[in-house]
Amino acid sequence: MRCSRIQTVEYRNLKPQCLEWALGLNLLRGENGAGKTNVLEALRLVSGWGPFRGRSASDIPRWGGSSGKSALKAGFEGEETLEIGALVGRRVDLRKDGHPVGASTVRSRVPALSFTPEDLSLVEGAPAIRRRFLDSLCALLLPLYALRLLEYRRALRQRTAALRQSRGVSATARVLAPLASWIWASRAGAVDLLRMGLSEVGGLLPGPVEIAFSRGGSLGLEDGLEDFWASLARHSKVEERIGLPLVGPHRDDLVIEGRGKPAVQVFSRGHRRRVAVALMMAAGWVVERKLRRSPILILDEVAAELDDSGRKTLVEALSDRKWQVFAATAESAFDGWPGATWIVREGSVQRTA
Repeated sequence: MRCSRIQTVEYRNLKPQCLEWALGLNLLRGENGAGKTNVLEALRLVSGWGPFRGRSASDIPRWGGSSGKSALKAGFEGEETLEIGALVGRRVDLRKDGHPVGASTVRSRVPALSFTPEDLSLVEGAPAIRRRFLDSLCALLLPLYALRLLEYRRALRQRTAALRQSRGVSATARVLAPLASWIWASRAGAVDLLRMGLSEVGGLLPGPVEIAFSRGGSLGLEDGLEDFWASLARHSKVEERIGLPLVGPHRDDLVIEGRGKPAVQVFSRGHRRRVAVALMMAAGWVVERKLRRSPILILDEVAAELDDSGRKTLVEALSDRKWQVFAATAESAFDGWPGATWIVREGSVQRTA
């Protein structure tokens, strides 16, 4: 899919405007605070996702000081032609061709993957970063995934409260067990596909890389449901003592290794960044293969910590895949960019090349 245009009305600091995008590579340049991330976030919203992590839909003043709702409208083309609108207030209300539509439906029709500078620490960062990476991919591949994950998190909060208050926890375990097993299976399937995707984008890798899925607190039994109950029995006394659930998807991890050792021990910082970028590209390959739709990549400062060689390799990979890309940078120059370039200044976006 491709986003051919987007119209913004009173969205954050963006000037009301309609932008006609290049259907290939788009690079947004501008100083910090100019509005680059807001443009990327608007694209993310009309693709069925919420605001970037750490931001809410109404946490900063809008263009012109308005206190009402912001409006976004985007046109998409490619595998089909769509018009997606979003009214942004305390929540985001989506419309497809003027009719209310759920976020999961939009995500399946307009598959977009967004990455922030934090995602460059996929290799050495906390497991939570890698879980979010897997969750984004699973939410695109499986329409029910986001709902099941929400249900799991609600039940997990209830279990945590029960443990801390020394109340009975058997009821929460019965709710969690089938959800945990389903999420485990979904994430494991996504990792299997990512492994295939890495073989397709191997030119980005600095060396051999192996990935595997690790269930949180698991004993490693083959059947997920059986594994959850057995693992829970093993850890129950410790859970009661510390007041925290130790078994389940909230403690999962994506294991990344190079030459049989943790990748963080094998690769330099620059090479770890290239592994992270390769995983992002592999996720795009998985989406294209499974949904039969070209993904849209949204990259916020994702090349900032790459060396010249890594940046060149990334640009070549993006160009070869022929996906639509929206990338943002605060740098004054980005040598070798083979697509359209836009300047963002005080909320105004102008194409320069």
